Amino acid sequence: MLSMILVAGGLLAAGTSSDHIQGGSATFTLRAEHLRLYGNQVIENGIVKVENGKVTYAGDAKGAGELGHDVIEHKGWASPGLVAARTRSGLSGDTLEPKRPMTAQARAADVLSLEHADFRRARSEGITTMVVTLSPANVASGLSAVVKTDGATMVEREAHLQLGLSADALRNNRYPTSYGAALELIEGELSKPTGVWERAATGKLPVMLDAVSRDEIQRALALAGEYKLKGVLTRAPLAGELAADVRKSGLGVIVGPFGFGTEQRLLDSVTALGRERVPLAFGLESPDWPEASLRISAALCVRAGLDATMAWEGLTTTAAALAGVGARVGKLAPGYDADIVLWNGDPLELSSRAVTVFIGGVRHDGGAH
Repeated sequence: MLSMILVAGGLLAAGTSSDHIQGGSATFTLRAEHLRLYGNQVIENGIVKVENGKVTYAGDAKGAGELGHDVIEHKGWASPGLVAARTRSGLSGDTLEPKRPMTAQARAADVLSLEHADFRRARSEGITTMVVTLSPANVASGLSAVVKTDGATMVEREAHLQLGLSADALRNNRYPTSYGAALELIEGELSKPTGVWERAATGKLPVMLDAVSRDEIQRALALAGEYKLKGVLTRAPLAGELAADVRKSGLGVIVGPFGFGTEQRLLDSVTALGRERVPLAFGLESPDWPEASLRISAALCVRAGLDATMAWEGLTTTAAALAGVGARVGKLAPGYDADIVLWNGDPLELSSRAVTVFIGGVRHDGGAH
């Protein structure tokens, strides 16, 4: 009979090497009492097989075949790692050009410290992937990056072209000083595009359109429609009041963060987007907001009426898709990175806590910051 020993909220098969589970090429089997694959698919006593940091099987025990010797038994919930669709975590250099409004070639990847404490805090909340953005205070701020929170993995160095259509991108002492002038700058680049602008104009590079007020959102939608841009609206708290127009645009929306006491109008905006089936994901404003606000945002939206499955997908599959990495992270399925979180309860319940996190099959303890 196979003996087991307790490890960080789960059970590790006797004889399994700690170095093997925590090494760079992890190979093991996880059996969880409740396994959330993606969407609303929950498997009781589910199995995940991992080989060299990739998922090779995820489902019920009947289809799993032989489990092998390295088996982790978790008496709780397991899920894919969470994806933060927008954050400024881990930035260690200058992220804003104060004199030039257009810095499309700048990259968050170049001013990012993968070993930053922000990522350790994110791991403790079950967040395994983050889209790191530059400051939105330029008309074209540059290029976002997608990173893992393991302190080592850069997934995508150029994920979105960030375009600022909010008042934050305007200056009293620097051109442009008006929305019209800011749009002229962007349209001038998109009309005869080269470099990253050409990639955005041809749909190869998603854009991240920063817009806050209703008027700004309408300008962003008009710009995306005229130039057939693909991507997301972000920092658009009232986008749901234009939900039908957003759906027609084909853009996704990154919402949040929200906290307890958030104005009901903002939460109603998210539920309106949900009713129109607009692709939704949740963002952070780290380091100003705690990493726990990612799940809190989703929970508050569910409480306000957002479909729970859509909220979960906004933390995982949809967030990954909007980041351009949906074929690699966001679900537990063969071929995906073994980014797995072990929880002591249902991850959609705020009382639950991440106890162990695997990123690419490498084990990290959750819990304390």
